[in-house]
Amino acid sequence: METKLNVLYVEDEPNIAKLLASGLSLFGIEVFPAFVSAEELLEKTGDHEYAEADILIFDIRLPRMTGMELAAELRARGEKRPIVLVSAWPAPTRDQLDKIGAKFLPKPFDFPDVVHTVQRLAWQNSD
Repeated sequence: METKLNVLYVEDEPNIAKLLASGLSLFGIEVFPAFVSAEELLEKTGDHEYAEADILIFDIRLPRMTGMELAAELRARGEKRPIVLVSAWPAPTRDQLDKIGAKFLPKPFDFPDVVHTVQRLAWQNSD
């Protein structure tokens, strides 16, 4: 992909957020400063980082509101960008993912898989 991709990541564990950010930066994908909770992201949906993101990635297990609930809330607000849910826990069912229009990637991250998924979703979303 020729243009730089921007990812917005919601992750409550700073070390995991840093790992994803540094890994994806090697492939020219910028991860905006990670939000640590769904509520923090919802408060900042008008911010530049949110507006500029091509892909939204949420950890499923977040404090209070889960990544699944966050994705559903943003879809209800009209969010159209690709959403990827990540977790070290078992994947949501296909039905659950389809309901919120999201993809799933397991932790620990397989960086080539994450890069491929982000690039593919950004390319599909640009149509």
